Amino acid sequence: MWQKVVATLLLLLMILGPRGGATMRSREIIRLHVHAHSDTEEEQRLKLAVRDALLGEINRLVSEAETPSQAEKLIERALPGLTSLLQSTLQKEKSPHVGQVKWGVFLFPSRVYGQLALPAGRYRALNVHIGEGNGRNWWCVMYPPLCFVNGVVGQSTERRFDSALRNLVQSLWRRLRN
Repeated sequence: MWQKVVATLLLLLMILGPRGGATMRSREIIRLHVHAHSDTEEEQRLKLAVRDALLGEINRLVSEAETPSQAEKLIERALPGLTSLLQSTLQKEKSPHVGQVKWGVFLFPSRVYGQLALPAGRYRALNVHIGEGNGRNWWCVMYPPLCFVNGVVGQSTERRFDSALRNLVQSLWRRLRN
């Protein structure tokens, strides 16, 4: 039985090619990307303070979303508030920098996030720049919510990662049913 399943999966992978899975996956994921002004210790600390403030609000926004489309609409409507939150966090932290929030589709390199591997590609994302945005950055998947920062996202310490193989099988199954 398992041999047939594996053979079918391999056949489908060859037919769809690697871009088929990446394209499907990138449409289902919304990312958050925070760029620090520079790599100094203070600028990196500031980046994490901004991240924590934004994630608290973003988690509240997307926790009710059942689809990527719903999450996108919620985030788009909240952009003015997220921009205000960024600016107020920078002021609270006594930063001399201006922050910028961009919403759109951005190119990302391949990344491994715990047990989840994301292929390089274009992803819908909230892109946050502090000052010139030339420092080390921080990113996560905000939908489905996979941004794990102690005390910021989630009510428990349990971490849930989906299996890449499971996601592929589900994606292929949806394609075959439609």
